[in-house]
Amino acid sequence: MDKEKLAQYGDLISKKFKDMWDELSDDVKWAKDVTEIRLQMEFLEAKQDRLFKEYGKMVFLTGECEGPRVDNLLKEIQVLENELQKKYLQLQKLKANS
Repeated sequence: MDKEKLAQYGDLISKKFKDMWDELSDDVKWAKDVTEIRLQMEFLEAKQDRLFKEYGKMVFLTGECEGPRVDNLLKEIQVLENELQKKYLQLQKLKANS
């Protein structure tokens, strides 16, 4: 195949995919959005679990819950908590709209 035919074929395929996507029902698009948010939440929760384990280890090793070695972990955990809350609210909004 020459480059021109290959480019035409690629354009045709992309047009077909666009048309197919436009024909999909709102339910399928909603399910895609929900799945995407849930996957992001799972990733954040896995990261959160790792941080909690590190935090617990730091508390165990230092014998305290405050200090420069623990403060960074607490800040990172708070950022994750905020991100998870945002994703949860996005998910609830999508569910309410359906």
